Amino acid sequence: MANRKEQLDHTIAEIHKRWGAQAIGRSPQQFVRSIPSISTGFPTLDAAVGCGGIPRGRISELIGVPTSGMTSLALMIAARAQSEGGMVVYLDLDRCFDPAFARQMGLTLDYLILIHPHDAAQALDMLPDMVHNGGFDLMICDMPLQAQGEEHLERKLASVMGRLLAPLSKDNGTLLFLTMLRSGQRRSNGDIPDYPQGATLPHFATLRLLLRQERWLYRQRDVLGCEARVTVIKNKLSAAGKQAQIVFTFNETGLGLDP
Repeated sequence: MANRKEQLDHTIAEIHKRWGAQAIGRSPQQFVRSIPSISTGFPTLDAAVGCGGIPRGRISELIGVPTSGMTSLALMIAARAQSEGGMVVYLDLDRCFDPAFARQMGLTLDYLILIHPHDAAQALDMLPDMVHNGGFDLMICDMPLQAQGEEHLERKLASVMGRLLAPLSKDNGTLLFLTMLRSGQRRSNGDIPDYPQGATLPHFATLRLLLRQERWLYRQRDVLGCEARVTVIKNKLSAAGKQAQIVFTFNETGLGLDP
């Protein structure tokens, strides 16, 4: 019995070495608890996700319309990664990155790598090189929906995603995609309005969070922040469907608070 246990432990160690610590677990509960994560900065949201935040070594997606709090949450997650000594990469296809707002949300710009691809195809070509070479803890991919829905780009995205899973798991690098929904579109995917039908990303994402802004917070006539509801619409590590209420405050410290 002892020899068989030693042999099994050796096999598990080899799998972890080759494919990453997340490739195998001894029980569902222990497996989820053992997965490293990056905190969102909101304890209630970390609890709703189940593993304590955005899982490392995997692909996750934040979804929301403009002003939903999606970008604010992404920047807070990036700031958390930096606070743990991690390197953050921000892929900004539409060149919408706001350094002042990022600093307000807690990001240290001196330790941020900002990438501006020429177009969506070039952005997809960059992803395998970035992931296979490693070196980053979190890479935020801010790619608009125009990068999805086109047949040739969808095929390219599917091919790229399939090649990223193993090296991400092995290196514990995290890809966080931002999907900005556009108002006025009538297409739908499940209960998510405006999401492009037949999109590739939902298939590969381990975690998908939908943000909906519920109200603005004011101090006299100044906007102090906003309250948002986050719904876990997909979770390979725990139960989907859970929700968390979070509050962003836009002040000199850029703090995000649970309500």
